[in-house]
Amino acid sequence: MSTATPIRTMQAFRMFDWHDGGRLCEVPVPIPGPGEVRLRVGGNGLCQSDLHALDDLCCSPPHLDVKLPMTLGHEIAGWIDALGPGVTCWAAGQACAVSIPGCGHCRACIDGWNNYCSTSRRIYGGGYDGGLAEYVVVHQDCLVDIGNLEPWKAAPLTDAGLSAYHAVKRVAPLLQPGSSVLVIGVGGLGHIAIATLGAITAAQVIAIDTRVEALGLAVSQGVDRVLDATDLTPELFLKRIGRVDAVLDFVGSGDTLRLAAGVIRPLGHIVVVGRGHGAFELCNGSLPYGAMISTTFGGSKSELIELIALAATGRLPIHLHRHPLDEVPQVLHKLRRGEIVGRAVIVPNETYR
Repeated sequence: MSTATPIRTMQAFRMFDWHDGGRLCEVPVPIPGPGEVRLRVGGNGLCQSDLHALDDLCCSPPHLDVKLPMTLGHEIAGWIDALGPGVTCWAAGQACAVSIPGCGHCRACIDGWNNYCSTSRRIYGGGYDGGLAEYVVVHQDCLVDIGNLEPWKAAPLTDAGLSAYHAVKRVAPLLQPGSSVLVIGVGGLGHIAIATLGAITAAQVIAIDTRVEALGLAVSQGVDRVLDATDLTPELFLKRIGRVDAVLDFVGSGDTLRLAAGVIRPLGHIVVVGRGHGAFELCNGSLPYGAMISTTFGGSKSELIELIALAATGRLPIHLHRHPLDEVPQVLHKLRRGEIVGRAVIVPNETYR
């Protein structure tokens, strides 16, 4: 008489319905299919997108294909634990981070912009089960080797770090010696942007925020000037600083968009990364001649490789706070109240070290 092999289980933080707040539960350890690998999660960053999914959505966003239940967590890094059929370029034990999936065939993917893929509608933690679990299965094409960088340090680079890096690279051609850039919002992404600007450009960096602790974080990242954003108008900014060559807006509210438009120079570039649902009326005279405004979504796999290489040099200081998997609800609550300075990283109990 044969004895059935017991099913291995793990802890995961999952959404079962819209607005249900999510909860930790026991689920089977996933098995990798063809072309997939299983990662033992070494770190998963938490961000405002997780709160947006939990608190705001009542259905899947149009750019994703979310079907519930689903394990959250889209900033993932860990060690390869098992290989699916057909995987030959990776080995068990390798430390990897997970990039944004792309189809590999559309014009954006062929040009190297998997983050702007025109056909792929899912990401890990946003359609596919994500990394707020002890294990996660991902496609091998999404993997990036992180070398000796610890997974809990690499995890937030895959979204917060990458989104900031992608925004910085969009304005980098304007940031010659003697130029200046304004960073609006010194949160999980903004403080990484400041560090990146210091590492790869020669520009003067000005940071603004309404929170005293955020301005302190900006100073610790090496910013050149900080200003309290409370009641800050374009006129006051111009009087104190003058016009800037670029603006990185990590808030995206109506007020921040109007401020950015009021202080950008002709031929300057405003990059809006924040999802603050702000509105900006673009009409004749609302921007200086030649100035542009653009939006972003994450960053490319190639940029993630560059960012990991930069982080490995030690020239990219990031404020990280580690928490075990069973503290996800408490950390999300702190994130809602704006009590996280820097970036929170969940390290599952099995790999918490």
